[in-house]
Amino acid sequence: MYFQKDLTMNKLQTAIAASLLALGASTAAQAQFSLPSIPGVKSLGSGAPAVDLSGQQDGLVRGYVSANKDVLEANGLMAGALGLKQEAATAQATSAALTDGATKGNLEDSNKAVGELSAKVAAAMASKPVLDEQSKAQYSKGLLLLASGVAKFTGVGKNVSNMGSSLKSVSPMQLPKLQSAVYIVSNFPTSMTNVGGALQNAISFAQSQDIPVPASANDVLKAL
Repeated sequence: MYFQKDLTMNKLQTAIAASLLALGASTAAQAQFSLPSIPGVKSLGSGAPAVDLSGQQDGLVRGYVSANKDVLEANGLMAGALGLKQEAATAQATSAALTDGATKGNLEDSNKAVGELSAKVAAAMASKPVLDEQSKAQYSKGLLLLASGVAKFTGVGKNVSNMGSSLKSVSPMQLPKLQSAVYIVSNFPTSMTNVGGALQNAISFAQSQDIPVPASANDVLKAL
């Protein structure tokens, strides 16, 4: 009888120890992630573990890539209209290389390109060049596409929040396969702020050049 009692107690102690270890791992994983504040998106707090994190990541990457491609191509059109031919070519090449299956490295490269191109376009705008009618037409196309990209970024915000909540409870063993998602969640607030600022600058320049601003572009800006 004493042998059975001791055996039962040993099993119970082992079960408790295993539970405590699992809880510790979960707490450590949660501590690694703090969901950033995202413009226009309410905080969701801690969520339940995602059923399909890989699928959730794929959807997030697709949405982010689509938005970034619009912004890159818009920068290319506006750069060309402002006489920045090399920058326009770089924007088109970077956009073409960005695909739905983008890795963390691809996403970093595209974000770097967006930042550099946006800065050069902004500098060209600040010099107050006088555009001919053909350049104005090209710039207008770029402005419309930029508004589309910013609208897509806003839509991606909800997926970023959902993914951020899932990452709070993810097992550390899964993290190496979720690096693209981790990168997007971590960098999205900065990206959203940057593209929003680029749209505001692009609209202001268009107004200074008597270039008609599409109503959709103003609507997207107001929604930020």
